[in-house]
Amino acid sequence: MTKSETLEPLEAVSDNVEVVDHRIAASEHADNLEYPFQTVPVGSDVIEVAKGIFWARIPLPWSLDHINVYLVDEGDSWTIIDTGSQGKRGIEAWEALEKEVLGSKPVKHVIATHMHPDHLGLAGWLVEKHGAKFSMTMLEYLMAQHLWLNASDAFPEEELQHLLRMGVNPDFEEKIRQAGFGHFKKGVHKLPYHYSRLEDGSVLQLGGRTWKVIIGRGHSPEHACLLCLDEPLFIAGDQVLPEITSNVSVYAREPMANPLAHWLSSLERMQGIKTDPLVLPSHGPVFKGLHNRLSGLIESHLVKLSRLHAWCAEDIRTPVETFPALYRRKIDGFEFFLALGEAIAHLHLLESIGLVERSMKKGVYYFKALNDIERVDVLAKVRALPGVPLRSLADIMN
Repeated sequence: MTKSETLEPLEAVSDNVEVVDHRIAASEHADNLEYPFQTVPVGSDVIEVAKGIFWARIPLPWSLDHINVYLVDEGDSWTIIDTGSQGKRGIEAWEALEKEVLGSKPVKHVIATHMHPDHLGLAGWLVEKHGAKFSMTMLEYLMAQHLWLNASDAFPEEELQHLLRMGVNPDFEEKIRQAGFGHFKKGVHKLPYHYSRLEDGSVLQLGGRTWKVIIGRGHSPEHACLLCLDEPLFIAGDQVLPEITSNVSVYAREPMANPLAHWLSSLERMQGIKTDPLVLPSHGPVFKGLHNRLSGLIESHLVKLSRLHAWCAEDIRTPVETFPALYRRKIDGFEFFLALGEAIAHLHLLESIGLVERSMKKGVYYFKALNDIERVDVLAKVRALPGVPLRSLADIMN
C-alpha cells in the first residue's frame, strides 16, 4: 500500500527495472472474501455497517485515492476513527460530513490507528476544532512527532547512505537530495500536545459497545486494531486489507530492522480471534472472511520469500537487484522506495533465520542464499526470534 510520508516521486531511480506489483501479488486470496455491501460511500454519503457505526471515505491525493474512516455515534457526540491526510480535499470532505452527518453533535474522541498521514493527518485539526480527546499508541505518537519535528528541506545524509548501501545507483544522488525530507509534515497537521495511550489489551467503550485493542506490528511500530466484544466487528486499520497488502519496509533510522517477522507474527496471532467478524478496513470494501484473508496474506509473503531465496541462490544480489524476484512491473517514482524497503524486509527475515548471508563490496550490501528453504518451517523460526512474538491473544482476551 502506497504511503507518501517521506519523499516526493523520483523518476527513473530504479533504472526502469521490470518488476511485479506487490499489491497485485497480494490479492491472490481475496476471492475467498464476502462483501456484504454492494456500494461504497461517495462524497458525504455514509453507510451504516452496524447500529450507530458509519463508514465514510475521505479522498487522498495519491494513487491510493481514499481512506475509510469510521464515525461512531455516542448519543450526544461522535467518536472518529482515522482522519485522512492534511489538505484542502480532506478538510472539505470533513466539513461536508459535519454538515450532512455529524449535525450539531460535537466530536468528543478522535482515534488514530497508526502514524501514517492518511490515518493521522487531520487528527490535530479535528481535535483543535472540537476540543476532542485524542487516542493513539505511544510508539505511533512518538514516531509521528519525531518525523513531524524533524522535517527538513535537506535530505539527511544518513538516509542517502542507506539507499546507496542497498544498491541504489549513485548517479541518482542529486535527484534524491532534491527531494527533501519534509513531506510527512506536509501531510500531517500539528499533532495534539496531549494524547491518551492505547495499549495491547486496552478496553474502550465506543458506541455503547466494549472493544479490545489488539496491536499489530510490521507495517508501523504499534498499530492499533479494535475488536468488539459484544458483536462480531473488527476495525482493522491497515493490518488486514481485502484487496492489497500494507507495505512492510526497512528504513534508514532502523537499518537492521526485521519488520516482516513482526508482520507475520502479528497476522498469525490474529488468527486466534474466535469470531468471524465484519472487518472494517482502512482501504477497500468492508468484508467478511478475516481468517481466510489472514491466511492469504501470510501465504503471499511465504511465496515471495521462496522466490527471493531461489533468486539469491542463482547469484549474490543487492537489495535493488532482488526486484525481479518480488515484482513484475516497472517500479519508479515514490513506489521505488516502497519496493526497496519491502525487498530489504524480506532479505532481513531470511537472514534472521539463517537462509541468506550478507556481505559488503565497495560499500554495497549483497545477499547470498544458504540452506534449503523447503526444509525450513519459516513461521516456526519467526516465532522463536527474540522480541518478535507478542503475548498470546488468549492472554489479553481474558
